[in-house]
Amino acid sequence: MFKNRFSFRRKTSKEDASPVFESSDPLAIPTSHEDHGDDTTASGQTNDLVQRLRTSDAATSRGRSPVDTRDPLGLQVLHNPGPSHKVDIVFVHGLGGTSRLSWSKNRDLHLFWPLTFLPLEPGISQGRILTFGYNASFVKTAKNSTTVLDFAKDLLFDLKYAVDEEKNDLHIGKVPIIFLVHSMGGLIAKEAYMQGQWDPNYKHLVDAISGIIFLSTPHRGTNLAETLNRILQASVISSSKQFIAELTKNSFTLQKLNEQFRHIAPRLDIVSFYETQMTTIGHKRIMIVERDSSVLGYPGEISRALDADHHGVCKYDSPEDPLYVAVRNVLKSLIGKLPLPGSTDIVFATPREELRHIESLLAVAEAPDVDFVFFHDRWAPNTCNWFLGERVFLEWQHDSSAKSRILWLHGNAASGKSVLASFVIDHLAQAGLPCQYFFVRFGDQEKCSLSNLLRSLIFQLCQVFPSFRHGIRPLVDEAMNFDAADARSIWNRVFKAVLFKLPMNAPLYWVIDGLDESHSPSALVRLFSELNASNVPIRAFIVSRKTNDLLSSFQKLSIDVSLDIIVYEGNSDDIRLFIDRELDVPGDDNFRAYIKNQVMRRANGNFLWVHLAVGRINRCHTAANVENALRQLPPGMESLYDRMAETIATLPNDEDRRLALLIIEWVACAIRLLTMAELCMLLEGNTAQPLDLQRSIGDLCGGFVVLDNGLKIAMVHQTARAYLINSSTRLQPFAIDRMAANAKLFMQCMHLLKDSSLRLKLRRKQTPAFLDYAASSCFYHLVNGPFDSREMAMTLKGFFDSNAVLTWIQALAHFNKLRQLVTAAALLTTFTMKREIEAPAEITRVENKMFRAWAIELVKVVAKFGSNLVGSPEAVYKLVPPFCPRNSLMYQQFGKKESGTLQVGGRTLLDWDDSLTRLSFGADIHATLVRAAGSRIAVMSPSGTVIIYYSSTCEENRRIKHGERILKMNMNAFGTTLVTYGFRTTKAWNLATGVCIMSVPNLDSRPRPHSITLVENDAKDVLIGFEDRTIRSLSLKDRVWSWKDIVVINERPLKGMNINCPACMAVCSDGLSVVLGYRGYPVSVWEMDGPQLVGHCYRVANSTGISGKRAYGEVVQVTWHPSSGEVLGLYLEGAIFKWHPYYDEIEERQTGAVTMAVSPDGRCIAAGDPHGIIKLYDLSTFNLVYQFASQNPVYDMAFAPDARRLYDVRGPIGNAWEPNALLRLVEAAEASVDSGVDSSETVQYTSGKIYQVTALAAQSTGRLYCSGTGEGVIQLFETTKSESTQVYKPTNRLRINQVAWSNDGKYVAFVDLYGRIFVRSVQRTSPDNKRWSTETKLNLSAPYTRQILFHPDSASLLVYTNKEVDIISVDSGAVLASRQLPEHTVRLKWISHPASLETLLVIAPGRIHLLAWATLHTDHTVIFPSIVSSHMEELTRSKSPSSSSPSSSLPSVDRVCVTRDGEFALVQSSRTVERDQKQRETILLDITTIIPATDTGKISPHDAAVATSSEAVSSQELQPVADPFDCETTEEIQTVQLPEDSISRVGYPLSFLSNDRLVFIDEDYWLCSWKLPLPDSANGRRRSVGGTLANGTADIHQHYFFPRDWISPDALASCTITADATVLYPRNGEVAEVRCASLRA
Repeated sequence: MFKNRFSFRRKTSKEDASPVFESSDPLAIPTSHEDHGDDTTASGQTNDLVQRLRTSDAATSRGRSPVDTRDPLGLQVLHNPGPSHKVDIVFVHGLGGTSRLSWSKNRDLHLFWPLTFLPLEPGISQGRILTFGYNASFVKTAKNSTTVLDFAKDLLFDLKYAVDEEKNDLHIGKVPIIFLVHSMGGLIAKEAYMQGQWDPNYKHLVDAISGIIFLSTPHRGTNLAETLNRILQASVISSSKQFIAELTKNSFTLQKLNEQFRHIAPRLDIVSFYETQMTTIGHKRIMIVERDSSVLGYPGEISRALDADHHGVCKYDSPEDPLYVAVRNVLKSLIGKLPLPGSTDIVFATPREELRHIESLLAVAEAPDVDFVFFHDRWAPNTCNWFLGERVFLEWQHDSSAKSRILWLHGNAASGKSVLASFVIDHLAQAGLPCQYFFVRFGDQEKCSLSNLLRSLIFQLCQVFPSFRHGIRPLVDEAMNFDAADARSIWNRVFKAVLFKLPMNAPLYWVIDGLDESHSPSALVRLFSELNASNVPIRAFIVSRKTNDLLSSFQKLSIDVSLDIIVYEGNSDDIRLFIDRELDVPGDDNFRAYIKNQVMRRANGNFLWVHLAVGRINRCHTAANVENALRQLPPGMESLYDRMAETIATLPNDEDRRLALLIIEWVACAIRLLTMAELCMLLEGNTAQPLDLQRSIGDLCGGFVVLDNGLKIAMVHQTARAYLINSSTRLQPFAIDRMAANAKLFMQCMHLLKDSSLRLKLRRKQTPAFLDYAASSCFYHLVNGPFDSREMAMTLKGFFDSNAVLTWIQALAHFNKLRQLVTAAALLTTFTMKREIEAPAEITRVENKMFRAWAIELVKVVAKFGSNLVGSPEAVYKLVPPFCPRNSLMYQQFGKKESGTLQVGGRTLLDWDDSLTRLSFGADIHATLVRAAGSRIAVMSPSGTVIIYYSSTCEENRRIKHGERILKMNMNAFGTTLVTYGFRTTKAWNLATGVCIMSVPNLDSRPRPHSITLVENDAKDVLIGFEDRTIRSLSLKDRVWSWKDIVVINERPLKGMNINCPACMAVCSDGLSVVLGYRGYPVSVWEMDGPQLVGHCYRVANSTGISGKRAYGEVVQVTWHPSSGEVLGLYLEGAIFKWHPYYDEIEERQTGAVTMAVSPDGRCIAAGDPHGIIKLYDLSTFNLVYQFASQNPVYDMAFAPDARRLYDVRGPIGNAWEPNALLRLVEAAEASVDSGVDSSETVQYTSGKIYQVTALAAQSTGRLYCSGTGEGVIQLFETTKSESTQVYKPTNRLRINQVAWSNDGKYVAFVDLYGRIFVRSVQRTSPDNKRWSTETKLNLSAPYTRQILFHPDSASLLVYTNKEVDIISVDSGAVLASRQLPEHTVRLKWISHPASLETLLVIAPGRIHLLAWATLHTDHTVIFPSIVSSHMEELTRSKSPSSSSPSSSLPSVDRVCVTRDGEFALVQSSRTVERDQKQRETILLDITTIIPATDTGKISPHDAAVATSSEAVSSQELQPVADPFDCETTEEIQTVQLPEDSISRVGYPLSFLSNDRLVFIDEDYWLCSWKLPLPDSANGRRRSVGGTLANGTADIHQHYFFPRDWISPDALASCTITADATVLYPRNGEVAEVRCASLRA
């Protein structure tokens, strides 16, 4: 809140009756040479100032622009591009200035540059421009106590409540805000920013502020302010002002403001311009604001000089004025950093908000301080102090070297290691050292995960190091799935690629406790062996028990990283201090000393034993009881556990004993710590409900179970759990049957999931406490229970046979844990395999078949529908099953039931496939290389084009034109930079903007490149390996690029062998090693430092039948394993080998491949062959686990960064695959379970040749529709009928580009790639026959046809090409009318006027031309407001045609939908803006207001002057971007302004149904309908009115979503709808018919 209460009000014009000072700021008192022309000069400074104040509006009489000396107060909109504006630019003038004249040179409003210059600037024109005026006059006679704070409050108030001229709310704060401020206006903006931070009413406004451009702002004041106040005091017309007093040098107000602003300014982009010329004041020239006062001096601030005096820094002569250019470029740069509307870039208001987002993205299970507090609370004061004096620890802590260092402390179980670890963490924190830590908890599977450990460290690093947070921002922006990523991927992409590269000299301290209890202890040690590559010194303190596996791993690690070891066996002094603190037995000192000595004698360094023993003694009430307890205390943990178990077994009450057993069983076997609420739910129905569960745990469970600080229930120690479960070798009082306990837990989970009321509870948000655990963990307990249990199998079968399986999926979606479906599928497969091996086949066959099918089903559901279900979990019941294949269990059990409400027909797939989508590159693209990194996919054609796709949607982002043939390309790990090596030049590209950031000529010798590696180091090096065995580099950070030889491999031939140029090469990702592959010569690996030969790969000849000179094979491809240091290669005959150059271990597998790719996690290798088959192998075993096929040979493949998806290229097409095997391998590794992939029975999926549907159109009234394919085939279909009629099949296989129907449905026309147009008549074969036939009506040719359109009477056909438009007779083929078009024409849409059948409407962005059908003569033109049209006008003013770059592509009209009654038309246009993003504009027009002004056939005056012959057109002087139908007869209409929040959801409009319902696909790919809130008509039905319609009338209904693997740009562009509301959607070369009852109602 604001510190002082205040109220806002807008000043009236009467309050500003005094003359306004002409300059932008009184501190810049005007010169006599500029602002006042021939004004007389007074003899003294006071008189001079007074004279100027009294003649402030004299300029009007001197022929300059007439101005209102009372410029508007408050916030005024100067330029508004429309509701989709990208940014708000707010101008704030200085003291004494006004909202317009402060920015106008010579008081000339023609030079009011925020209005006259900026709206014409590309990149700025899409910003809304506003100016803020405040009462800054200082010539009023009354004393003014107004302060800077008051002005700041006015600014805040107007930002929140200001309206436009039509009294519509400006909604400021919805888009980023940039302030451009002059002089004291900068102080006002800063104060407003500070005040808004404290007041929640304005928090959203200041959160939207992204940058401030300061023009000569006196941040530290100016000496002139004091002088000015003295002048005013002496003046008869004014008095001193408080706000001027605040501008004095280093005033308290400014110091306070600067101190407050300093702490929150880092989140802003700040640019400070300062003046360099003195300003004339009277007869003197002084520097009003010195440079030191104009520049804040904050980190990240950009400062620059302007060659102007104080008031000249904000007034400019023209758009070419260098001062204006400098300010404009900075403003454009700040806008360019902003995310586009609808883009995936994320802007965070505060670092805290960013941290919350990062925490959610990292899926950190729990804050690490919860475990720290749990263990540190068990620390006794003054214990562990001895450790701080240990020499090894002191050296580890105070090591000043830049090398990383590891300290491993190992000791026996229960010796207090975790408490010691918490002590070290506290010590490091108290010393002010940056410490990150993690406690592995044996009772929590998530906290045993290595991935979770690394994610926790990442989040802790983000909390304290902004530089690290900035470094991982690309991963945040791409929304990397950290929760699903394996530990190696996280280590490579975050630690190695970001943290290790930071320029930090101070060490980081990591404490890892309980490493031996993690899923893969040695895996972390292997990762830590790479710490020597870190620029940041890492001090890692690892605490664990000593195991053979860990001992071996640490011995290997010591070769690379400095390692110290401390053996910890407990500390007797600590134990004594602990007993002193915890022993609570009455008695004298001698008695207590006796007890202490007895406990110490038996402790053997075991803290847990001491803790339990002291607790037992504390419960004694007499000395005899104490003696008895001491005698009964067993000497070791096992014996102590026996005593604890005996107390449970001998509980006198059977109900108490049963309760204790249940609690201990479930806590010991749960996969994570249970909460009190979860345990209470588990106990319901199994035993009497305890009155006080916490008390019952303490009294009945014998000390085995404890409550932690978060009231979660845990075993007292891992050894206690092991004692209770592993009891088969000895007799003990009480033990747990692990399988039986897991069976109970499984049944409890199933009981909850099968609850018929669960769906209703979820809908009402009454989530049962145990549901999260039950949904996530039930299959873990299944696979750990007795596999031969009929009860479990039948329960599971009943679960899958009922709606409970859908409720389970809904629950997982509700908790955002859908990836558990993949883990469950792997566990279900493992369970089934065990049953098949052990159980009788005749009993289990039916269930096993069902379980295997559901294992596939679960993976497919999450792959195809996961993103939709997270947003709408309820959709699993009615929307998901109908979209599943006909033979799938989901469809058979649930989809059929929904056929009455939602039905997916047509020629759809019968079974699940692995294809996510198919990429079509175009006829001129033959792709041979594909790379995937970050959020992008890059596809290379050697002809010189690289196509960039978004990996999330497989939507094309842009096309990079290298300008010549490309030989090689690669991206960096984040997918933000692309390097292309061409025939003559090498270039680097910023993929966010598509801009070439480096271009360097290739070497004169032009060696062939074999590999490109982008190293994430400070220099941003690009390492390129060439066939001349030389590794050369380019640095992206150099200003002058040049080739540098890094290493030359002078390999001497082996004895008796010849060596040629390498056939392939690969540089390791860290740039330290290189592998070379040869033909007829062994593979060699070299360390680049030296270089030093590591070794040769000698192929075993007899293993492959190869002998003689080919004993070493011909290697065609080599690559590095992502983590193990192994080399993988491919021989010419198709064998893949794996070789470790340091251990010389080699393994080989014949695959028949011609290309290969290794997954980023190193678990899988893909092999592609010339027959189109891709095989997946488990790299650890080289077993074939999966294969699938599609058309065309495989040229190249690439795995997605998360290893869950595979991309391939096959010449003109590519595929994105999501096979089950990849998902299972990733999930199984992360969950530490069997993947469930049976290598003896490899699953195979084969996709036949698919010819994509490239054109689709439906009859306007009937049930017929036609589709055209990429092979040129035209098929005729009738909805709900499975039969089809082949209309056309060419011999040349040219793709069909367009299909159109006549209004009466009798004719269909289609156009192929070469512009050949075919018209066919359609009729039934006989009246009673259901089949259809077609006959040729017309064939003609019109190259580059853009659109075809039938006349309403079907007698003629309009053909619109890039050069002309013609009207063709359908009967004779004669040209009835023709009109030439200029070379560069905007993309138009042609429709028939609904009310005037002989009139054409030619729709362009921002205008509609009315043409006669018969003559193509222009009747007149209608103009309407349009954002896209403003862009067209900018292009029209350009002096050269648009380049081929997508960023300058022409605006286009994409879709036009007309209401059923023909009165309204929805027009969607688009243009390409910055970063190659599509900006869409959807508007509604009232066609009843668009009436032809002339009779049909009558030539307008414009057309009389312009002949229609090609000669006449060519003689015209055409602009680069022209609208050929513009004429002098124009009229302007207003669009019907629809609610912004509703119209912004319209992504792909399809058609209007009855009752003005618009059917469209929204940005989330939901099929929606919207009953438009249309106004009343003048003809008795509606009337068109301007203005925004009420938001409350908008009624958008979501009917269903399209599965993720259906989404592609081509399919969305072709999607259409029939007259009976059947949606036709292209899918894998077929057309799906989707019928929805709610849509047809």
